[in-house]
Amino acid sequence: MKSKREYSERKLTRELQKNIDKAKAYLNDDAKIEALLADFEKKLALIPKIGNRASDIAVMLSMVRAYVKKQYTEVPATTILFAVAALIYVVNPFDLIPDYLIGPGQLDDAAALAVVLQAIHMDLDKYKKWQKENGKR
Repeated sequence: MKSKREYSERKLTRELQKNIDKAKAYLNDDAKIEALLADFEKKLALIPKIGNRASDIAVMLSMVRAYVKKQYTEVPATTILFAVAALIYVVNPFDLIPDYLIGPGQLDDAAALAVVLQAIHMDLDKYKKWQKENGKR
């Protein structure tokens, strides 16, 4: 029998997968991706901390920006798509648990970010190493 946590993570992953096509569209439109990143950064203030991966949110945003600007392309496209899908999920006020439900709506967004950050952590670590080697941030 699957635990409640495993069930929730699978459900979140399915919801994130639904955003992959949207993520592709965002990545093909510089203005749209920049607007998404800006919206995400505004909404981030409302989301509770997500443990020791919280600092990786900024790294993920930086990696997406660097990828879009073609400064850092040594990352699998699936990683970028998954990251952008998470951004879309968090910015969407009507996701799995609507954001107007103060508390649960923000925890839902935090859980989605945690799932994505865990899935792409190795690529984030590689990006951080690249940043350090290239004098970025």
